[in-house]
Amino acid sequence: MSRIGDIAKVEVHTAAKQYFDEVVDQYSTTLLYQAKLLAYQRKDDAVLRNHVDEAQEIVEQQRKQNRGRELQIVVGSSLFGAFVPGFVTELNNGNSGLLVIWTLTGFVGLFLVLWALRLR
Repeated sequence: MSRIGDIAKVEVHTAAKQYFDEVVDQYSTTLLYQAKLLAYQRKDDAVLRNHVDEAQEIVEQQRKQNRGRELQIVVGSSLFGAFVPGFVTELNNGNSGLLVIWTLTGFVGLFLVLWALRLR
């Protein structure tokens, strides 16, 4: 038997099938809405294939941007989280050189988080 035949024989659990249907419904609803929005903005009477193609590109681009924003929030939060104890420690030790570095770390982290949240 071929690999394709073996793959086709793999059963799909009922819960996985239901979840798959939900994901497909959500994606198709988003895609249809975006395609209708494009047709409406262009004052077209109907949604055409080119609207669907462009809508698919827009939806995928938005997904990529969301991943980038999430990464930016994680990195920014980590930097800001590292800033707090480092700043307090160096403030108690009186080391002004490291105090400046920790302060910059905190500002960069806060900037990344606020920038990512602003774009939403």
